[in-house]
Amino acid sequence: MLNFSRGAVFAVVALVLIWGFHLGAYLDPTTPGERKSYFYYKSVTKSPLSPHVHTYFDQVFSAEKPPNYAFSALKAACTRAEWKEENRNVYLECEGIQAGMTSIMSEVKVCFKMAIDAGVNMLLPSMPLRDSVNLKNFNFMNESAYMTYDQWFDQDHLLASMARACPQMKIKHPIEAGTASLPITNKWSMDIGTAPGFRMLSGYFWVGRPFKAWFDNELVRLRFLASANRKIPADDETTQITQPTPEEGASIISIASQFLLFRLTDDPTGREVALWKDLSHLIRFKEEPRIITNRILSHIDRQFFGVHFRVEKDNMWSSFENQLKVDLDALDQAWAQYGSPGKERPLIYLACGDEGQIERFAEAGAQRGWTVTSKYGIAKDYPATLRMIKELPFDFQGAVDMGVMLESHFFMGITGSALSSTVGNMRDPTGRYRGSSLLYPDDGNARTHLFNDGDASGYPCCL
Repeated sequence: MLNFSRGAVFAVVALVLIWGFHLGAYLDPTTPGERKSYFYYKSVTKSPLSPHVHTYFDQVFSAEKPPNYAFSALKAACTRAEWKEENRNVYLECEGIQAGMTSIMSEVKVCFKMAIDAGVNMLLPSMPLRDSVNLKNFNFMNESAYMTYDQWFDQDHLLASMARACPQMKIKHPIEAGTASLPITNKWSMDIGTAPGFRMLSGYFWVGRPFKAWFDNELVRLRFLASANRKIPADDETTQITQPTPEEGASIISIASQFLLFRLTDDPTGREVALWKDLSHLIRFKEEPRIITNRILSHIDRQFFGVHFRVEKDNMWSSFENQLKVDLDALDQAWAQYGSPGKERPLIYLACGDEGQIERFAEAGAQRGWTVTSKYGIAKDYPATLRMIKELPFDFQGAVDMGVMLESHFFMGITGSALSSTVGNMRDPTGRYRGSSLLYPDDGNARTHLFNDGDASGYPCCL
């Protein structure tokens, strides 16, 4: 029999403790900057989804700098656009961008599309962060809640991508406005609400009623009014109409970036939807939500279904009870259609910002044979990661859930939610949710089911 000395035993115990400490630090580093400590999530080899989903995930959520994306549709749109010499110092300044995270992302894309269609430059927008407790308070009138684009998203990714794909457009940070690098000659505003027949949230501009035509007319009007207001020399007895010339300084045009402004699907060529998809790849999250998303996904060691359970305090759609029933029924159906007899059921990841409601769903799911978890449930064994989650504002916690939902082996959501509809669109190769994978097996491996609830009639065309 082997005899170990007391010293040898202590040495072994010490080595185990040290190893355990370092393993814990590796799995659960205390700061995002410890790049060698956390897992980088790699999904392609074990996922049933189409490759484009992982490409989008990498652009928006990868821990490391993503590969350069082609932006083919964006390049083509910028090539088609008319970049007039007299507009070389015209900048759009988009306002009115507010609401939840995915709604804000859509409104930012509206801003970029307006600038591209019009052939003008951009000041990056500032947006208010809504209250993380009172979710119905979007802080629109609270100046202190406004954050610039670089506080919301990865500005370096945006600028580098646009420099490659659309070098015709100049993009400036709002802090530059009025400085030597961007002197201002005119500050104007345009009101889309004055467009004939305009109705909010219904989709207005499309290829048959282009934004550029309306914008050009408004710009002519603004320039005429500005010219008429300038003093005319007393000895100037004649007037003549001349071609507009570029102003010496910048002309800043404030305009509301309306939610659901463009009817993207009313384009038989498909170019509008393709451009919209490319614009989605510009908006990359900042480091904290990306790192947390990668950690959560790396700690899931089995197949999982994602469910967006939209029952937080600002829920304006379906009740807890109804969402619970339709989600559990759909989970059973999805497993029956996409599962393998005799194999372990997938884990259910619940995207929800209310821990109490998650517990209720988990209890009901267990009675139907489902194991349910969430970002909080996965991170409970990793205190540093859990603390990082809790320190994020509500909407940035939702960004973590968005990333996990993108990579789920089957996704379920609600049509009335911008997050659900956005994930549904991005999982489909067409860029638009084509209908439930439970009803249409030819789904391009989207593996998505959104149950119809909530007034979101404009989402299919315009989100």
